[in-house]
Amino acid sequence: MIAYPNLRHIRLFAFAVETGSLSKAAEAVRVSQPAASQAISRLEEHFSGDLFERRGSGVFLTERGKVVSVRATRIIELLRSANVKLAKQSRIGRGLAQDLLETHATIAHLRALAGFARVGSFSAAARMLGQAEPSVQRAARELERIGGVPLFDGRQQSVRLTTAGQMIASIAGLVLRELESAVEEVRELDGSFDGRVVVGTLPLVRTSIIPDAIARCAAQRPGASFEILDGSYEALLHSLMIGDLDLLVGALRDDKVKRGITQEALFVDGLSIVARADHPLFRLENISYQDLVGYPWALPRRSTPTRVIFDAIAAEHGFGPRDGEGIVETGSLVALRGILVQSDRLTILSRHQIRYEEEAGLLRVLPVELPATERPIGIASRTGWKPTALQAEFLAALRDVSSA
Repeated sequence: MIAYPNLRHIRLFAFAVETGSLSKAAEAVRVSQPAASQAISRLEEHFSGDLFERRGSGVFLTERGKVVSVRATRIIELLRSANVKLAKQSRIGRGLAQDLLETHATIAHLRALAGFARVGSFSAAARMLGQAEPSVQRAARELERIGGVPLFDGRQQSVRLTTAGQMIASIAGLVLRELESAVEEVRELDGSFDGRVVVGTLPLVRTSIIPDAIARCAAQRPGASFEILDGSYEALLHSLMIGDLDLLVGALRDDKVKRGITQEALFVDGLSIVARADHPLFRLENISYQDLVGYPWALPRRSTPTRVIFDAIAAEHGFGPRDGEGIVETGSLVALRGILVQSDRLTILSRHQIRYEEEAGLLRVLPVELPATERPIGIASRTGWKPTALQAEFLAALRDVSSA
C-alpha cells in the first residue's frame, strides 16, 4: 500500500515556505512550535531528507524542499479550488465553508472518495484499498459532512456520486497523484529513476508508437515502471482528469480542449482499407470503390472517430455493409487481425496499426484512396500538469519516435 504524508503537515510546510518562518506557519495552522517541528521532521522522514535549512533568520528550502514545495503548492491550489466550488453549495454557509477541505480533509477521506469514484462502490473500493468496507464508507461520509454538501445519492447497491461528489473525487485523485509524484521526484533527485508513468492509449498508437517510446525510455531508465491502460476515449479521459493517468495518447479531439485538457499534436495520420495479404481484391490491376461492394466488413465500434469517417466515405461512394448483411464490430486489434486473416472481410485502419502484420506478410493496404481521413495524433494531459523527470523523458521519447 502506498504511504502518504499527513495533509495537515503539507499545509504547515506550505505556510512555512510562504512565510519563511516555522513559528509563523505554526501560528497560521494553530499548532504549537514543538508540534510544528515534529510535523516537519515527519515530512522529512517521508521524503528521505532535509526540506529546510534552519538559520537564525528563518527557514530556507533545500533542493529536496524545492521539489516538494512545487507539489505542495499545487495540492493547496487544488483543495482551495474545491473549497470555492463547495462553498457555493454548502449548507453551512459560504464563509464557513471557504477552507473546510484545506483544514479538515485527511488522506483517509481522499483515498476513500477517490477509490469509490474509480470502482463505483464502497465494497470494491475497500478491496482495492485493502481496508474494511465500513471504514471506507465512514471516511467518505465524514468528508460529506465536512463539506456540508451531499456527495452521494441513492441507497445500498445504487449509491452514486453527485455532481459535487464527482468534483471532489476528481480533486482527491489529483491530490494523491501529486503526493506520489513528489516522492518520485525526490527519488529522481537522489539518482533513482524507478518511478512510473501511467499512460492511456487509443488504438492508433498501441501497435508501434507507445511500445517504441517505452522501449527507448526504458533502455535509459531500466528501473522505471510503465503502466499502459486501454479503453474508450471517454473512460480514459475520465481517468486522466481524476489523476489515474499521467497522459493520454491517440487521436486528438478538438471539443475536449475546454475541459481542462491540454493537447499536443505529434503527427498527422491517415486511414487505409486493409485486407489479408492474399485477398481476392489484390488480383485486380486497379481497384475502385465499386470493387469493394459485396465484401463483408469488420469495423470499429459505432460513434468512434474512425467509424464516423468510414460511414461518411462509404455512404458517399456506395460501398460498405448493406442492410441485412452481417457485420463485425470490435475495438480489439488482436481480434480484428484474426478475423481478417481467416476471411475476405475488409476493415479501415491506420497503417501504423498493422506495421507488424505487414512485415509478417499477413495484412496489406488496398490501393484505394480515402480522401479527407487525416487527423492529428498526439498527447492529451491535464492543464497545469507538471511531469516528473521520468515522465518528461517519456514525453521526449514519444516526440522522437513520432518524428522518426
